[in-house]
Parts: sequence; C-alpha cells; structure tokens
Amino acid sequence: MLSDQITLLNETTLRCLNEADEIKIIKSFIEIGIKVLGADFGFVWLNSAESKELKLVYKSPQTPYVPQKPKEGGRNYTALENFLPDYVSHVKKRYDKYDVSLYMKSFVIIPLGYKKMRYGSMVFCFRKKELFPEEKRMLCVFIGNSAAQTLTISRLIASEIETQKKILALKEVTRLLNEEKIKTEFIANTAHELRTPLAIIRGNVYLAMQCDGKNSKTPKSMLRAIDHEVVQLSSILSDLNVLTTKGEEFKNEAVRENVNLNFLMKEVVKRCKTLALKENISIQLHKMPEVTLIGDTAYLTKMLVNLVSNSIIYGNKNGYTEITVKKLKANIIITVRDNGVGISKEDRPHVFERFYRADKSRNSGKNSTGLGLAIVKWIAETHNGTVSVKSVLGKGSVFSVSLPLKVIS
Repeated sequence: MLSDQITLLNETTLRCLNEADEIKIIKSFIEIGIKVLGADFGFVWLNSAESKELKLVYKSPQTPYVPQKPKEGGRNYTALENFLPDYVSHVKKRYDKYDVSLYMKSFVIIPLGYKKMRYGSMVFCFRKKELFPEEKRMLCVFIGNSAAQTLTISRLIASEIETQKKILALKEVTRLLNEEKIKTEFIANTAHELRTPLAIIRGNVYLAMQCDGKNSKTPKSMLRAIDHEVVQLSSILSDLNVLTTKGEEFKNEAVRENVNLNFLMKEVVKRCKTLALKENISIQLHKMPEVTLIGDTAYLTKMLVNLVSNSIIYGNKNGYTEITVKKLKANIIITVRDNGVGISKEDRPHVFERFYRADKSRNSGKNSTGLGLAIVKWIAETHNGTVSVKSVLGKGSVFSVSLPLKVIS
C-alpha cells in the first residue's frame, strides 16, 4: 500500500518537472496528497522571491471556507522554520474568527523547503479525527520533500529564463544604442564628406560670378573644378545609395544570374588600368580556373572594382596589384594583394566601416570617399559571402573575398 502511494507521488513529481507554472505544480501535489493521505481538502501558503510573507496561492475546490492568513510566529511559520510537519489530531473549538472546528477535526501542516530554501506550507484537512500513524507521517514528509524539490527546480528554471530574458533585453538595448550611434555617425560623416565638394563648387561659382569676362581661361578652369567636384559628389551619393539599400530590397531588386567570373575579372582589370598607369602600378591577373557563380553582375563588378582600385590608391609608386582566384568545393576565394602602404594593427578591424580612413599615410593626397571597402563588405554579404583582410603597415595588404559557388541550372 505504502509503495503504491509513493509510486503515485513519484509519478506526480516526474510529471511536474517540466511544468513552469508553480500553481499547477502545487495543485498537482495537493490533489495527490488528498488522495494518498485520505484527506478531505487542502490549501497552500507560499512566499515569493521578493517577500517572506505567506500568501494563499491555492485551495482545493472542496475547501469549505476561506483560510485565515497565517500570523508570524503561528503554526505555519513555526513548521516552516523548524522544517518539521505539525500534526494536529484534535482541533479545539475557538470562539473567534480563527475557529475551524466546524470544518475539520484534524489537520497537518507540511513545510515546503529544500536545503536552505523555504517556500511555504501545505495544509491537509480531515473532517474526521486522524491520529496520523507512522505510515501517514512518512507520506507527509515525502509529499513535502517532493513538492519542495519540484518547486526548487521550477524556480531555478524561472530564474534562468528571467536572467536570459534580461540578457537578451540588454543585448537588444545595446544593439539599438549601437545602431543609433552608427546612424548618428553615418549622418555626421555624410555631412562632412558632402561639405567639402559643395564648398569648392560654391567658391568657384562665386568667383565665376565676380569674373568680368576678360580672361576666358579663368571660367573654364573654374568649371573644370566644379565638374570634378560634381563627379565626386555623384560618386559619394552612388555609394551611399548602395550602403543604404537593405538586404531584403537587394534580394528583391538584384538580378540573379549565372556570372562568368573570368570574363568579369578581365573587365575589372581593364577598367582599373588607367588608374594603375597614373600611379605606375602593374596589375597582375593570375591564370584563373573556369568559374561561374550566381549573382548580380553590376554589384559584383562594383565590389571587384572597389577592391582593385583600393589596392592601387593605397599602393606604392612602381608597385603591384596581384589578383588570384582559387576554386574550392563549395566556394571561390578572390584575393587582391599589394605591396602598398599597408594598414596598422589598430586600424585593421575598422577598414570595412563606412567613411573610415586609417592614419594619414593612407589619406594624404588620396581621392577616396571612404566608402569603397564598406561597399565591398556589403556586396559580399548580400551574396552570402565574406570579406577579410591581412596587412602589415609599410609592407602591403591582402584582401580576400569568399563567395558561394552555385549556378542556375
């Protein structure tokens, strides 16, 4: 008989281990407790993480009255403090609001605690007199221990979930703050980049308006200067348009087609040769394997032109830009290597950020919007690829782009 009752209690414990709702756990143990003890009704007092005050959290439907709140120093608090069940075989009649003799003849208060943790108490009531033999006392202890251990697990899980929620909330707040910081910096940097060409254009327009027309060369040189800055502005705005396009928009608008990388690479080298000649830099395109991948030709061209032109812009006079393509099983690796000014260890983590320019050795006299490598990263990632850099200051840089090798059948 006792073994059957313990089996029922064990089954209840196992069933409640996956339950997150404390009230459902308490209800299960009250119901099984009433059954195995032969009680008529029961209820539970629990404290919380915030307060040690006991509050009524559940009473069985058969409970014929509203239990009075326990007084500090009373039987419930004493049973919990001593961590021992309090067996009352004879309920005496009282002539105050605490008289429960009308509803029961006996009751037991079972403390709910595990190790140093104290949660509250379960009260099982009997309409007939109960002497609480040894077998029932063992069951009372077993019920209390099982319910307390299950509550401990439930609260630990709840605490862990709450901690994870707080961590996620903190991460989300941090993400939003970083996003806002990036937006603010982006707007500030954009304004700064646009200010210079606009100032030059305005200055030349002012001078042109002051010209008396006697010197025909002056207006032409001014218009050339204005034209140069307009081209620069157009380049900045074009780059900004790429960077502010969302990934979802790219997927909707971009053309997905089979791209012959060999042909594309040769076109990129041809476009960059003029820039390389000005700097007296040789472009070396190594023999490539036959490669076809899925992508948007215009975006991929822009990415590769930016990589190669960046290598030339920050190269050394009489230096080189070396391009290799390696075909792997699932992807291709495009590598652009140069023997230029290189990038310092401090600057390397930031080179793909919008408008970021490294130390003065990489800025002096260089015609760049500061958006080229950010665009390389954006295009690589929107094609489900990655970009990385290795560099030594004063010795050169190696930029590598990895793209998935897929074709449209």
